[in-house]
Amino acid sequence: MVVVPPLLLPRWSSGLTRGANKEPLISPLLVAEQGPDVLIADIRPIGEAAGVLGYIPGSSFPGIERLEELARGTSSSPLVLVSATGRAAADVALRLEKLGLSRVAAMEGGLAAWRTLGFSTSRDPAGVLGLLDEVPEATAEPGPLTVERVRQHIGDPRSVRWIKLSSMIAHGRLSCIDGRDERGIIGSPGGDSGKFLLALAAIEQTTGRQLSEEQVTKGLLSHLDTFGHFYTHTDTGAFDALIEALKTDARFGEAAVDGLEREDWLEYLRQPPHELREGLLEHLVEPAHVGCGHIRLMLQHSDEYGIRKDLVLAYLRAIHHLWWEGAPEITLTVLPGAHEEGAVLNVRPEAGVWSLSRIPLISPACDGRQMFVNHPDVSAYLRRKTVQYLVRSQDPLAVEGHQEDKLQEAIDELSARQLAITFGYIAKGLPIFDVVFAADGTFEVAQVPGTQY
Repeated sequence: MVVVPPLLLPRWSSGLTRGANKEPLISPLLVAEQGPDVLIADIRPIGEAAGVLGYIPGSSFPGIERLEELARGTSSSPLVLVSATGRAAADVALRLEKLGLSRVAAMEGGLAAWRTLGFSTSRDPAGVLGLLDEVPEATAEPGPLTVERVRQHIGDPRSVRWIKLSSMIAHGRLSCIDGRDERGIIGSPGGDSGKFLLALAAIEQTTGRQLSEEQVTKGLLSHLDTFGHFYTHTDTGAFDALIEALKTDARFGEAAVDGLEREDWLEYLRQPPHELREGLLEHLVEPAHVGCGHIRLMLQHSDEYGIRKDLVLAYLRAIHHLWWEGAPEITLTVLPGAHEEGAVLNVRPEAGVWSLSRIPLISPACDGRQMFVNHPDVSAYLRRKTVQYLVRSQDPLAVEGHQEDKLQEAIDELSARQLAITFGYIAKGLPIFDVVFAADGTFEVAQVPGTQY
């Protein structure tokens, strides 16, 4: 069985719900993000793999008897059961749970929900995986990743999920390039946070005006209203440093208690007392306590990034205030460990990008190692849409229509500049690979010769 990543089990537990008869259920979005770290078993007859609904790439069709055998043994990897609408899978998941399988759930809504959300299925029976116990363990070989290892990873149907770009925008699947988040991602420096800060810097450069903290907060709230889900992250190193700083700050009194687990501190930081929030923000905006490398580097090297430091601070204050006020669109993830990426992967659709393009979500977890995963063409498309929104809406950060071309030029130039600087700091010396996907899902992987950050 595959080694279960540290973030997967907490996500599995928090994402698990119960049906009317107490059946364990998991959402299609969570299944799509997990890549190879969740086993997917389709309980339908294997002949339906070539039918109208198709099947999720990376699925197996083991049969109910084989699943019951698995339930009586041991399994560390979460198991997702799939059926056409999810009802049959829910019944089987409940039965397996009663037989002793602790990490099993049915994908809620089944293949019908999966396809409705914009995720792709295959109808090629040759792509169905073998039995569940044939999943190989990661080898975690040392050193930079090679073309062969990257090609093998991308060729594993469990490592790639496909989603329509329009659905990705609606469901907020833009994540950071960070390889420590093992979920299948569409990557951009800083994720949604980086994209929003990029827009703020370009607005100031284009208009010549300095945005106030109030304008940044109103603009961010409007962004949440318009675009929905907003991804941001920290890491365990920054989070632990924050906790230690709070323990030595007398203002936090009983909150600074030795022995609290990270989960307890995270719960405290979700809803801190109102009277302590300004003091807490003093700590949260310290570079040592910012776990996203892209945002931290912006604070430390704002001139290089072409952005005012006060603008980055205003954003960090705004995102935490909105999080504390309960904005449901904001997701804060705490990534584990240090950077151990072995390559930079640029993911490009051969036919370019438009609203109905199918975009591959790539898991950065490659054979026990990590990769920085960057989707430059998707990022360019999203920048164009951001500019169009800013000049055609009543957004608090709106730019006049005659400045559209200037704003587009500024945001594209800043994007290229910031990407190169971030990779120059955190990916220095790593090989860079371009993976180009054809419309039929086939791909080519090539190392960019003579190019290292």
